[in-house]
Amino acid sequence: MFRRCVLFFCLLSMALAKTPRPLANVTIQTPDRKGIDVKKYRGKVVLLVLFATSCDECVSVVNFVAKLEKDYAARGFQALGAAVDDNAAYLITSFVQRYRPPFPVGFLEKDPLIKLADIPEGRRPFVPILIFIDHKGTVRAQYYGNDPFLKDVEKGTRAIVTGLMNQRDSGQEPQRITAPAPPKQ
Repeated sequence: MFRRCVLFFCLLSMALAKTPRPLANVTIQTPDRKGIDVKKYRGKVVLLVLFATSCDECVSVVNFVAKLEKDYAARGFQALGAAVDDNAAYLITSFVQRYRPPFPVGFLEKDPLIKLADIPEGRRPFVPILIFIDHKGTVRAQYYGNDPFLKDVEKGTRAIVTGLMNQRDSGQEPQRITAPAPPKQ
């Protein structure tokens, strides 16, 4: 019975977002209404973090991604962020002022979020959501906040980003990159 439950949850998590998939044509809104076009970063390895402004784990992930941006930006890495709260348009300015992420940050409303994160109808995934995009604009991996991947987000994220950058730099066709197994508890 336990194995069936584990299998069910594994299949459910795989069904939430299909990877690889083409990047959806969605613009992340900014308070100044200029917007962030994710597709303009084609040629770079992109990590898009979708977060809630009031979520402590989300803030930790945004702070970690800020370090990642500093470590890998010179190698062609780009971090992006989008708040996905119900009132994100009103909350994002104070969030950016408080945490000062060194990468572009904006917000998404419900419909663009569903389209970008490939969320099935009727599902409400946990934040933060990490979306890894290769240099050709293909979503290669996606993890939700309740995924075991986030137990050691730094190790897994660095492994995926490094793998995607190595594929780009070697000129090979992008392939599926997986994170190391999460730590056992």
